Amino acid sequence: MLNIQEFLNNVKRIFIISKKPTKEEFIMMAKITGLGIVLIGVIGFIIRLIFQFIG
Repeated sequence: MLNIQEFLNNVKRIFIISKKPTKEEFIMMAKITGLGIVLIGVIGFIIRLIFQFIG
């Protein structure tokens, strides 16, 4: 099990390696996330319609 010092060193290393996404990367991630949310909503709506017609 990691002790606190090792954990903090790992967190520090991750912060050093990571970088802020560019505007284009952020917009692409937002579009993909939005598309996923809409897709899940449409699937749920279709399932609800099917169950309303069934019974």
